[in-house]
Amino acid sequence: MTLRTFLTVVATIVATTACNRPTERNLAECDSFEKAVPVWAEGRHTEKNLNLAFRQIIPAKRVGEAYIRIAASSNYRLRINGEFVAHGPCVAAHGFYRVDCYDIRPYLRRGQNIIALEVAGYNEQSYYLLDQPSFLQAEVELNGEIVAATGSEFDAYELDQRKADVPRLSFQRPSIEDYTLTPDFDEWIRNTEWQGAECVTQAEQEPKELIVRRVPYPDYTVHEAVAVEDNPNIYKFKCNSTGFLGMEVTVEDTVRLKLMFDELRNADGTVGRHAQFDGRMFYTLAPGRYSLESHEPYTMQYLDVIVEKGGPCTVERVYMRDYCNSDVSRGEFCSDREDLNRLFEAARETYRQNALDIFMDCPSRERAGWLCDSYFTARVAFDLAGHTRLEHNFIENYLLPEGFNDIDAGMLPMCYPADHWNHNYIPNWAMWFVLELEEYLARSGDRATIDQARARVYDLVEYFERYLNSDGLLERLDKWIFVEWSAANRYVQDVNYPSNMLYAEMLDVVGRLYDDPERSSQAEAIRQTIREQAFDGEYFIDNATRTPDGALQLTGNHTETCQYYAFYFGIATPTTYPELWARLRDEFGPARKQNNPYPDVPFSNAFIGNYLRLELLSREGRSAQILDESIAEYLKMAEQTGTLWEHLSPTASCCHGFASHVIRVLNRDVLGVYSIDPARKVVTLRFADCGLAECRGSIPVGEQSVDVRWKVTADGLRVKLSLPEGYNYELLPSDRPVKVSL
Repeated sequence: MTLRTFLTVVATIVATTACNRPTERNLAECDSFEKAVPVWAEGRHTEKNLNLAFRQIIPAKRVGEAYIRIAASSNYRLRINGEFVAHGPCVAAHGFYRVDCYDIRPYLRRGQNIIALEVAGYNEQSYYLLDQPSFLQAEVELNGEIVAATGSEFDAYELDQRKADVPRLSFQRPSIEDYTLTPDFDEWIRNTEWQGAECVTQAEQEPKELIVRRVPYPDYTVHEAVAVEDNPNIYKFKCNSTGFLGMEVTVEDTVRLKLMFDELRNADGTVGRHAQFDGRMFYTLAPGRYSLESHEPYTMQYLDVIVEKGGPCTVERVYMRDYCNSDVSRGEFCSDREDLNRLFEAARETYRQNALDIFMDCPSRERAGWLCDSYFTARVAFDLAGHTRLEHNFIENYLLPEGFNDIDAGMLPMCYPADHWNHNYIPNWAMWFVLELEEYLARSGDRATIDQARARVYDLVEYFERYLNSDGLLERLDKWIFVEWSAANRYVQDVNYPSNMLYAEMLDVVGRLYDDPERSSQAEAIRQTIREQAFDGEYFIDNATRTPDGALQLTGNHTETCQYYAFYFGIATPTTYPELWARLRDEFGPARKQNNPYPDVPFSNAFIGNYLRLELLSREGRSAQILDESIAEYLKMAEQTGTLWEHLSPTASCCHGFASHVIRVLNRDVLGVYSIDPARKVVTLRFADCGLAECRGSIPVGEQSVDVRWKVTADGLRVKLSLPEGYNYELLPSDRPVKVSL
């Protein structure tokens, strides 16, 4: 039985028990339709950037239970009686479609109700929405009866008000939004008597592989922007925000508007392209009053409303409808240092914008689910939500398809669900996927998913074997060899030692996950070879190259990040390399930038060197140092954008998912919750001196939580602890007396 066949069987079994009669608890568990079939405009299911409106009027004498189930291959927006209800879909792997199910009773009224779905059929390859034939499958259930379904009741209309022949928003995202509107453009969602267009002939599409949504539905909170003092055409949100940009405007004469948005303003006060990303959309508006809202989600702190032609135009309101993770509020952290509290909230905000239905790297230029990023972000998901449903989806997407188009057999996509039409991939990121599997198992206890991943993992092991040299090290890996965003990425050929350090850890994880001691032995042999080859007496060298006569020669390149790889992946320990560790610990980090005593060792960047550094300091219990360095590096981010960045400088995304890992750092190294083991039901506490007087916090565990409150007293540390039912705690040694009370 193939993996896909197995998963299809499982899905079929689940479908027989999953509800077609949803309740509040299982809205995210629907995976089937009673009546609806997938449809699209006849003969146009592969047409680029075709936007359709699906509409049905439903009479209701009484409104009891009411639901709508929706699946689609590209973005849809649901509105009922003109009111925004939801946006989707929840993403899935190629050939699979998650079913969204919404309780729509609050939006219905007695009498006539307009169910309106606006669907974008992009048919463009991207890192965000898959290039798959367009379709919509939807049905409305009212009082236990299917009252409207695609394929029978819904009418469809072409929305030609959105221009089709337009540039891409970015390399990773599909078309920009460019509209030509008159004031009655949205009558089809509001007026039961609307007769504004001819119906499009619909055709039933092939049946779809439907699977459950599983993850919570988004947070659609609406918040306002205000005009900045120095330029009334530029609007600012309180912090970086992600969602649907809304405006209310009045136009006196036909106007062409260009909306430029970005996370920061440029030095000259303009908005746009601070990070080589040109955030923009356009409206051509006839005279009248408009309520506008983007169909696509965007990320911005600033918006510049530019009149390109015509006018005048009066902007009466600018707002954002959030499109963010709604399951983030239960995690809490509060200390007697306000800057730390602010850092925690910036990390939470960063996470909620990057964890909608997968772990994204950034919600702006890509909205892509990258490996390695996910290794760090998944920890935060557990700390804020107390479950692994989102991580399950993320991993499941990699397991569902029979294979991946456009990349080499055995390799995993660097980000997914995504189309990789340029055939590029990062071999290193596939190794991080295996590392994440081990942590996922510890968090979830989900052995079935680990077993389903076995074929993918061993295909990956086989892939790497073709690159092993006579020393047992990977040499001349193909495609994009990525260590981190720093000079470390320049020193990757022929034998890149950080890649081999990661490879050794991957093999060790394979050995542990699948009881394969041969892989663990191979891992230790690689580690020993790296120690013998790469350490020059002071540092680990980044790479070695082949001379013309075939000899392997060390380059002498040594980066800060390479040293962190060595310690993080067990090549070195503070005991086996004490002088190097002391130098890294005491003389590297943010302080080195003030008076650099090691100019020949290139700096680490945020991703991932600085985060590995924090992990290594944590292993040594250096909580006070972690706080000092975190404030030095990350507080400026929180102050400028309210979110945390991809780099240490604002040269790229200023809201990057992995950066939310600061939450794990604060929970572990300040609050004192060193680890939570759901399998053993044990919470491990460690209280190192971090220089604070008091701290409290809460970490969800399922429906319950671990609650900690501590305070420094004259006789040591007093801790008040509350644990989930059935849990116990372990207390690691501390440098001062600790008294714990339950």
